[in-house]
Amino acid sequence: MNDDIETSDTEAGEEPGTQPLPVDAEGHLHLVVEGGEGGSRIDRLLGRALAPHYSRSWLSALIEQGDIRVDGQRVRTSYRCNAGQVIEGELGKSADRLPHAEPMDLRLVHVDEALIVVDKPVGLVIHPGTGQPTGTLVNGLLARFPEIAMVGRADRPGVVHRLDRDTSGVMVVARSNEAARSLVNQFKRKTVRKEYTAIVWGEMPFDSDWIDLPLGPHPRHAALRAVLPSGGQPASTFYQVERRLGALTVVGVQPRTGRTHQIRVHLEHLGFPIVGDASYGRAAQAAYARWVEGLRAAGGRVPTLSRQALHARRLTLEHPLTNEEVTFEAPLPADMRELIEIASAAAGSDAKAR
Repeated sequence: MNDDIETSDTEAGEEPGTQPLPVDAEGHLHLVVEGGEGGSRIDRLLGRALAPHYSRSWLSALIEQGDIRVDGQRVRTSYRCNAGQVIEGELGKSADRLPHAEPMDLRLVHVDEALIVVDKPVGLVIHPGTGQPTGTLVNGLLARFPEIAMVGRADRPGVVHRLDRDTSGVMVVARSNEAARSLVNQFKRKTVRKEYTAIVWGEMPFDSDWIDLPLGPHPRHAALRAVLPSGGQPASTFYQVERRLGALTVVGVQPRTGRTHQIRVHLEHLGFPIVGDASYGRAAQAAYARWVEGLRAAGGRVPTLSRQALHARRLTLEHPLTNEEVTFEAPLPADMRELIEIASAAAGSDAKAR
């Protein structure tokens, strides 16, 4: 991103463009530089052409990231365009379609001038998207911290990493563009340490191991991921067994990379899918359902878990302002604690019966 990101839509003396917006309904920019604009900096040229629909800060960030290019080439925000050149890129949503503030109860773990750390509950989507235009974490954060509207990507302000809808736990959000740059770089360099608690179906044979298997699109289901025999993106996950509970195992998981659904797919590929995961490990989920029915039939306590038993419990990173290592934690939620208690009691009963 640019080191001097502006927070206003236009600079002094600039007027919003009066020509038809050179952006289609999908957010694709296609602009041919006219003769009168020759010699203009690309950030200022786009600021005039696209205001007030897109902010200068958003456009500058896209240019620096290489998402906006001139004649197919990556340029800096200071690049001066020539007449006849073609500027193209994917801009995302315009300002009139950006997330709006919505009052929401959020569990805040930590807040300072650079960071907002949240204990994300189950069922909360991170940012608006197809099928989820409102009611997301970003909407709630904008109501509490309106200044993040100008941080990072305009359609997902402050967001530097994500958790799945049905994964709970600790998540960090940038409160300034400087913090966003630092955090994005840390995630890219893989220096952020993420730790999860997962409850899987089955008794894992090893106490700990690395899973180094490439991931890519599932060959039959576009919305899912899979371990691929060749190609794919490198993915690395470390797990360590923390409790053995008969039919279930509690494991601590540390993903080295951050691929979509990485932990879920890696554990499922080993044959130990996460309990409650509706997308991965159908046979195991059916076995878990029979186990629950067995508890019910015996008049025992039945777990209320209704999602994948995966929780982001700890996040360690370098603070963007102090450069000191900081760690944030989120306690294990009630539904996973309950499942562990029930499985522990059931495992004890089975041991006595044998």
